[in-house]
Amino acid sequence: MVTQESEGRSTVCPNHHQNPGGSESCSICGLPIVDYEMELELLLSTLAEEERHVMFSRERVFIGIGDHGCGLVYDFHRSWGSVLRDSEFLMIKSSGDAEQLTDSALPVTSNQGYTSPPLSLHFLSMSVNSQVGYFGLGERLARDDMEMDDRLLRSGVRSSAAKQAVFLLAALGGGTGSGVSPYTLQRVKALNPHSRSLVVAMMPAADEPDSAHFNAFCSLSRFIGTDHEPLADIILLADFDRLMKIRGVGASGEELARESLLSHLVAALVGAVANSSPSEADPDYLAKMSSSMGIHFFVPCLAIGRSLEIFGSVTNVLESALSSPLAPMDKESVMLSYVLLQVPDRMASSLHEKTLRAELNKWNKDNFPRLKGSALQLSHSSGTSDRVDLCLLLGGTKLGVTAKRAQEGFDRFKSVVGRKSWEQEFGVSSENLLEMEQVVNSYDSKLDEMSS
Repeated sequence: MVTQESEGRSTVCPNHHQNPGGSESCSICGLPIVDYEMELELLLSTLAEEERHVMFSRERVFIGIGDHGCGLVYDFHRSWGSVLRDSEFLMIKSSGDAEQLTDSALPVTSNQGYTSPPLSLHFLSMSVNSQVGYFGLGERLARDDMEMDDRLLRSGVRSSAAKQAVFLLAALGGGTGSGVSPYTLQRVKALNPHSRSLVVAMMPAADEPDSAHFNAFCSLSRFIGTDHEPLADIILLADFDRLMKIRGVGASGEELARESLLSHLVAALVGAVANSSPSEADPDYLAKMSSSMGIHFFVPCLAIGRSLEIFGSVTNVLESALSSPLAPMDKESVMLSYVLLQVPDRMASSLHEKTLRAELNKWNKDNFPRLKGSALQLSHSSGTSDRVDLCLLLGGTKLGVTAKRAQEGFDRFKSVVGRKSWEQEFGVSSENLLEMEQVVNSYDSKLDEMSS
């Protein structure tokens, strides 16, 4: 080993020959003399630089699971990625049929010169020749993926982020979306126990087969049924059929529908106001409020681009949103009401926050007799029109109501899945099915106790 003596300024070569300080090679054997202190300093400096580039954390991580979930994240990244700093975007798929997303590798540059990170695409290991039609098979595929943790770490999910929000978007009718999504959140919680997780879950259409509703029910139970605490702090349920009937108006007057409406919902949650920097939106506040009460499922109600000149008041816009909830709900059982309201700057003087809160409190009292908590998140846009965007999130309705169609499909399909000879094909056992039913029934029972 080569050493350096600071007092005598002498060094030794690999053969332990003494040499004067500062020598580059041994005068006896000719071997090079290495200054290990200098080399160590160089190595540590290189590792520190690598740390800045690779080992980082993000305040927000957006993850799309399955074909539909990847499409939602892609749409959100294209619409809002340029104004969201300190964010990362990841798509996870089980097959290579995403050619329409290949241009997502290109970064999006905002008018302020900020370049948002490109979308990352991760294919689950061993999925090329796998048919992932059921929840259990998707879950098994995710568990067998040895690269999942590494991909999440490289997307910024790290315990060093004390305040991190992870947004997961997926359709729960397919095997990938329903099975991989809960497991992904499980790994997120393991990598960063401090993180808050918000799920936007697309529920199957009425005409989809029982297997799709079975998948959705299994996935919902996994989101809240863990040994210690729920995987998801908030699950926003959007029924596919209902979403297809909702329309909104964008900042430029264009019609918004389908995925664009869900993008608007997520953008409101993180304060990604168009043509300006993000507001002081804090999804962590909603997560804490709902988790403290044990309410995890919310029904979104959207009113995007409503003209105040036509509707007359924010109360009427609230009524417009409530008339078209994105999933079945029971007004009598609502216990949490969370309003995300965006108004143009030019109307800020006439829409004081104190007045809006008083108006909201009265409206809540008139509509939700069992309400136990409410909040208003107000942000401003630089638009010149009189249109406002309103997202109303209502929690407290039992899954037996909100996910009734999924539960009915689950009940019909479990008689087939429950046969032990079919366990290998569907990836779940009779014991799994019983556990899932108990989780959902327990959640609804707790809601009954709170409402009474």
